[in-house]
Amino acid sequence: MKRSLKLTGIAALTAMLLVPSLGFSSPGADAPQFGTEGEGEEKRFVVTFRSDSLPADVEEMILEAGGEVTYEVDQIGVLEASTEEPLDFLKAITSERSVLSVAPSMEVELDLPEFDFEIEGYLGGDNPGVLDPAESIWESGWQWDIEQVTQNGASHDVHSGTHDVVVGVIDTGFDFDHPDLRDNIVGGPEGSRTFVPGTEDSWDNQSHGTHVAGTIAGNGRMKGVAPDVGLKSYRVFNTGGAQQIWITDAIIAAADDGVDVINMSLGGTRVKGQWFYTDPATGERVRLGNNQAADVVAYKRAIDYAVERNVTVVSSAGNSAQDMSNPRRVAEWIEGNAGPEYEVRGAAWFVPASIPGVITVSAMGGGFDTDDRLAFYSNYGNGAIDLGAPGGDLGPEGYEGADDFKFLVLSTVPTYMDGQSARGKNVFGENGYGWKGGTSMAAPQVSGAAAAYISQVYAETGSKPTPRQVQNRLQQSAERVDSPGYSRYYGHGRVDAYQALTR
Repeated sequence: MKRSLKLTGIAALTAMLLVPSLGFSSPGADAPQFGTEGEGEEKRFVVTFRSDSLPADVEEMILEAGGEVTYEVDQIGVLEASTEEPLDFLKAITSERSVLSVAPSMEVELDLPEFDFEIEGYLGGDNPGVLDPAESIWESGWQWDIEQVTQNGASHDVHSGTHDVVVGVIDTGFDFDHPDLRDNIVGGPEGSRTFVPGTEDSWDNQSHGTHVAGTIAGNGRMKGVAPDVGLKSYRVFNTGGAQQIWITDAIIAAADDGVDVINMSLGGTRVKGQWFYTDPATGERVRLGNNQAADVVAYKRAIDYAVERNVTVVSSAGNSAQDMSNPRRVAEWIEGNAGPEYEVRGAAWFVPASIPGVITVSAMGGGFDTDDRLAFYSNYGNGAIDLGAPGGDLGPEGYEGADDFKFLVLSTVPTYMDGQSARGKNVFGENGYGWKGGTSMAAPQVSGAAAAYISQVYAETGSKPTPRQVQNRLQQSAERVDSPGYSRYYGHGRVDAYQALTR
């Protein structure tokens, strides 16, 4: 049964459903479509203005158009508005000279079914074995991914980071009491933020964010790539969905807080082109602004805002096994799933991965004396991938061991979640550790290497390198995998923290 997950060329939707990684899920036949909760009910739209700030009379403008402001990101001139009369609202708001474009507000859904493993009797292969709770996971050999990226911990000995450098993790939150994380979380729970309406803190109710944080800066029984850098959580997911504008706002907030690296182990598709809305009742068609789709504009402005403030932004490439250099296929997917009211013209991007200024990371399998390989779910494409990093899979083709989960990525999970820790507790004797796979697990490997390099430069010179300098360093020092030059699968190669610190 598990071997069926090893199929190559797997369809995008199937890959998304099988990989325990954060992503924008595909709309199902019975699911609400983009910005839509059903005919005659409230619909939400992202509105971008020509200026990088919101007009002083913006609330009155939206009200007069027949809408209501539900969320503002003033720093980049973006808001979300709701309306029960979409045709009238869109006709009115797109006629405003200050408005650049409009797009349906797309919900981002958390779609994370686990791989199907038996908890008992799965240690029949060649693996490091069961540990006592007092034993080091890092020293045992279970962390093949961190071993690859750090050259068996050699980079830790060169420079493991300091809290002068902070990684902001835009995700599901943290377990702030996790013994391998708490000393590196700058400001504790109060120093992190939530953007999920109805919540007041950034505690992790899902496990994804805690897992990402451990890969970056775990420092206890397990080790991250940069085990002494600082961490902050920017929670945009609870256990379900999020609006894109929350993620956009989190990017701005992290930049304003002065983080040095933003990790976004999330992604989806957006239109780089034109949206149209057709009223179901009358057939009247409205063009939603110019050819700069509002949602892509919002992402680009947010990334630019962060980069201008010297923040290195890292994103996962996505888990749909698609060629990112062929956006026409992605646009066809959006048009086929956006619902009868919407039509798109132009190409589609994977975002935030395809936004200029982002370091985009594909996922690799490997470890335990097996060869490097592109993970079966990972997106790829000429010019689309900057670096590869371990993201995990179920082992090389033909591997039938009962311990194939070891080829996934091991990291921290919330200690208060028995279900997330069940497999880890069986092996390590306590809650707080678990395996996941996805480009979500690859991105933090690069974020950790970036943070270690920034910290080293700052310690030696008193100043921090620019995002472009960080990206160049990581690319120039990467381990070439399948070719001496650029690879459509791994970009400039597998990230190598040791070479980044010593070359």
